[in-house]
Amino acid sequence: MAYSIEKTSAVTTSNVITTADLKAHLRVDHSDEDTLIEALRDAAIDYVENYCNISLGDVTAVMYLDAFYATCEIPVGPVMSITSIPYNVSADSITTLDTGNYYVDVKRSPARISIINAPSVYDYVHNGVQVNFTFGYPEADVPNAVLHAIRLLVGHWYENRRQVIQANSYEVPMGVHALLNTYRIER
Repeated sequence: MAYSIEKTSAVTTSNVITTADLKAHLRVDHSDEDTLIEALRDAAIDYVENYCNISLGDVTAVMYLDAFYATCEIPVGPVMSITSIPYNVSADSITTLDTGNYYVDVKRSPARISIINAPSVYDYVHNGVQVNFTFGYPEADVPNAVLHAIRLLVGHWYENRRQVIQANSYEVPMGVHALLNTYRIER
């Protein structure tokens, strides 16, 4: 099943974890490097979202499919709701799938949509089906383990500002990936 997902809204990263929280973790008591810390926060949030296939904050998105499938997984999460499923019935005509013709399981990860009676999608168009949905952890409900992984990444990048460091280094056994693997949605 081929698909692509496009976010149609963005999250304000300072609502996920504040600069003050990160500065406390870093033990920084000045404002000279706030811009750097904020840039590191944004990069850490991007890393966590891409590694886990999640969003930190509510976002709206569209998943594009070429056709209907009996069951379709949404490989990002956590999915909150499916808002509509428009599809092409001709080259220039789009209609929306009736909500009684599909059911959604958002308690499962990844979430899935099951189609009861799949209608025909116009053959000569790419991305003939669009699944409009909302997903992501509400900013107030981001799991503590995910927040701590962001702190660890920011701390690591703050202390190690070069690509290569010549020293004996090792990954902390209960580090970033150990914290994030529980929240990871496999594609």
